[in-house]
Amino acid sequence: MRPRILVRAIQKYGTGWAAAFVLALAPIICFAPLAAAGPEPKIVLTGIPDSSPHYFKMTTKVIHIEPDGQRKSREVYTLWLQVTPKPRPERDIVTSHRFTVRNGSGPEVSIPALKGWSYALPTSPTWADDRGQLFGIDHSRFESLVDEKGASLSTNTYLVFNAFVDFHSFCHVFCGRIPGVEGIQDLHESGDRIVHIGSHVEAPVHLASLVEKGSTFKNGEITLELKGTGQVDGARCAIVGYDSGESSLHMILKPTPQAAMDVVGGSHYWGDLYVDLATQWVRKATLSELVVSEMSGALLKEKMHVVIERAILLEAISKDRCEGGK
Repeated sequence: MRPRILVRAIQKYGTGWAAAFVLALAPIICFAPLAAAGPEPKIVLTGIPDSSPHYFKMTTKVIHIEPDGQRKSREVYTLWLQVTPKPRPERDIVTSHRFTVRNGSGPEVSIPALKGWSYALPTSPTWADDRGQLFGIDHSRFESLVDEKGASLSTNTYLVFNAFVDFHSFCHVFCGRIPGVEGIQDLHESGDRIVHIGSHVEAPVHLASLVEKGSTFKNGEITLELKGTGQVDGARCAIVGYDSGESSLHMILKPTPQAAMDVVGGSHYWGDLYVDLATQWVRKATLSELVVSEMSGALLKEKMHVVIERAILLEAISKDRCEGGK
């Protein structure tokens, strides 16, 4: 499982953090007609998606929770992404068509450096490339990010980067097959549950000059559970719930060369994956996360305690919408 961590660069030497707005999905109970219904078709999850290009829009909502419980500094990150599978030994190509950020009540602004940018997805079991970059995401692309108006996005940079990690966690880690170990392909009937191989893995989460090497995120016991089937945009989907268990983090942030901040804390995230049974691609995914952390550093008079929340909605969309960033 990929590292699951949401941390933002420190603004004014460590007074800002990213947070998340939690999505709640209420189950809809549908009563069947009195006439007897036939048996439900068999649920077959292979962990091997088809080879056609697929297009997605992912929205991450972030909220900052102050010590007095006030929810402030809402942010929205939106990514339009394409995955183009390639025959092995070639690597799948991932293309970012557009990325926008909205801070608070300000305008939605795009990031020019992430428009039309592509990278190759590693095929190794660790999902890291030969430079140790998770999912092959080039860290240098996130140095000195600015928006379309030229304004610095230094306080948003890690959140921008983490959106790509989230996407691959949904589509490739949770929904992918790893030879020789239990995975999504072992879920056959409603109620089936497996412990994912990513459980208790401590993964590096450094990023260029912003988050130093030695920073890690450790998952708890990650579970996948088949809840049943449902329809998304007319496609029959398997509904797979996931839960991270009690996860932990340690990050060394460097907002400036002279200011290092040490962050320790815990995380719990969960959600649902709607896997198209015809294509084996994710048709929709949700995530809710709660992070509690403690921040310390030479520039802080006392330790800072932070609680954050966030929520993600991933949707499969058309090629036109993806390429047009709509």
